Amino acid sequence: MTRQSTTAQLRRISHRRARRESPGPTRRSPAEDRPAGSRLQWAALSASSIPGIAALVALLFTWVSVGQTGAQVRIAEGGLVTGRFNAAIENLAASAVDIRLGGIYGLERLMRDSPDDQPTVVTVLTAYVREHTRGSAGGSADTRLATDVQAAMTVLANRDPSRDGSGDFDLRNVHLRHLGYMGRWDRAQQRVIGINFPEADFSAADLTEADLDHAGLAGAVMAGTTLREATLNGAELADAVLTDADLARSHLVRTDLRRIEASGAHFEDTYLTRADMQEARLQRASLVRASLPGAILRGADLRQADLRDADFTGADLTGADLTGAKNLSTADFADAVTKGARGFPSQSQRSKVLRPTPTPSDRKGVQP
Repeated sequence: MTRQSTTAQLRRISHRRARRESPGPTRRSPAEDRPAGSRLQWAALSASSIPGIAALVALLFTWVSVGQTGAQVRIAEGGLVTGRFNAAIENLAASAVDIRLGGIYGLERLMRDSPDDQPTVVTVLTAYVREHTRGSAGGSADTRLATDVQAAMTVLANRDPSRDGSGDFDLRNVHLRHLGYMGRWDRAQQRVIGINFPEADFSAADLTEADLDHAGLAGAVMAGTTLREATLNGAELADAVLTDADLARSHLVRTDLRRIEASGAHFEDTYLTRADMQEARLQRASLVRASLPGAILRGADLRQADLRDADFTGADLTGADLTGAKNLSTADFADAVTKGARGFPSQSQRSKVLRPTPTPSDRKGVQP
């Protein structure tokens, strides 16, 4: 190989090595490739999103603040309720009757403003009535019921019983002679409202001459209760327990007495005109001279009941059981429906006793 050709080959190798070792063209970023106008748009978009982010942060902060404020308000309200409750309790212990009345009505207002506290208020007021009606405190046969006790009973009578919860409605052994009327007339609905004592326990209580017209006493326990000369016209006593109760000379005109348990109860000279006594359990009950014209006694249990001189004129005794009833021959069953009745006397044994018309004093102003 000649010297010239060797020199040329070395030059070519040198040129190739130089090309390999030399850096390539510098690459630009996508941002640098964008035109200036596009970069300005991105900057404007980023700047415009800042207020939205700030608003979102402010909204989150407000939400947290409102939650904290609501919790603080609830705590404050709880403290206010506690303060009102304590003030009312202090008033109940006062010696002056007007201050005690303030405590009773304070509890009534609290019960309405804070339904969750109604069970506690009911328990307090029933305990107040019990403690203030022991022995002669509830009034003798010739005195009226104490004003504060009457007020407490009126507040209890006009509450919403559906909010009682676990409230202790215990009025056993209370002495509430001459208990006054506790309902009120609703002009809008044209009816009496109030007197709500469903499932209340009045066992062995003294309710002589109590005014319980239109009272809601469904399911109430009144075993051994004295209700002599009481008025319960139009009252609801369905499923109530009246075992051995004394209702002599009381008025139960158009009263709901369905399915009552009244074995051994006393209904002497009692007015039960058009009372609904379906399936009532009246075993061994005394209905001596009771007035039951138009009463509904379908399926009633009158076994061994004393029916002397009772007036069943026009009563419905369908399916009633009179097996072993006493003095059936002296009772008046004129126009009574007796289909399916058991232990019923034969036609020849029935006596149409004409009972004397009760005097106004006997009726206490109520026309059956």
